[in-house]
Amino acid sequence: MKKIIRADEMGFCMGVERAVAIVQAIADGNSDQKAATLGPIIHNQQIVDKFTKLGIPAIESVDDVHEGKIVIRAHGIPPEERKKLENKGVEVVDGTCPKVIASHKIVQKYSSQGYHIVIVGDRNHGEIKGLAGYARDFDIIESPQEAEELNIPSKTMVICQTTIKENEFDSVCRILLQKNGQIKIHNSICSATNNRQTAVRSLAEKVDAVIVIGGKNSANTQRLFLTVKELHIPCWHISGAEEISAEIYEDLKRYDIIGLTAGASTPDWVVEEVENRLKTHS
Repeated sequence: MKKIIRADEMGFCMGVERAVAIVQAIADGNSDQKAATLGPIIHNQQIVDKFTKLGIPAIESVDDVHEGKIVIRAHGIPPEERKKLENKGVEVVDGTCPKVIASHKIVQKYSSQGYHIVIVGDRNHGEIKGLAGYARDFDIIESPQEAEELNIPSKTMVICQTTIKENEFDSVCRILLQKNGQIKIHNSICSATNNRQTAVRSLAEKVDAVIVIGGKNSANTQRLFLTVKELHIPCWHISGAEEISAEIYEDLKRYDIIGLTAGASTPDWVVEEVENRLKTHS
């Protein structure tokens, strides 16, 4: 049997665990009141599907909310969307990660003081859209290349998505500092993100190949996968056990020690399924 090693830190982070627990408590409440999440509560399709089956679907737009209880996704939402929900008279339950709420407050504070806000992260990510909603004047950039092209006002504050890699943010900040050495920089990368990055690097030193488990739309999971790729270790990114194809099984025959890691939105039972499937086919 092949040896399977898990990363020291992987799977659910505090913010995800909190958001999922909030929705689970509503599902367990046996209330007749309709409930839904505004957007996917986390970036994990298995969890979204689970809650949909329990009668708590994900609604994509505030315009589609008409009644009942609405849970704000872990990534947060812009304040204008929250205001729309409150004006509709629905019960709003906040599932926003506390680390993201802290970022909201920082953006709001500096924006109210007249700072231009530069947000570094994935432009279409829910967290970035929420952050931008707290800024009066802002730019969103995704890469050092975009940083090179950016005009930096004298009074600028830079903040980032909580799930990007440290070296991504550092690369952008170095360029921005060359343009304006007076900019304020707030590193809002979550410690869980950094810890999982550190753990997967350590894991890569002990194994022959790595499987990264998590949603394909999960930013932190994608970055775990990219980190392993950058280390030139054979790796695969799968959402769950059902995605371990015959081709992957065939490739894995060449390796004796397989490493497992999982994004911050990946539940333990999905990791267990993957590990059990691998052991069955080894």
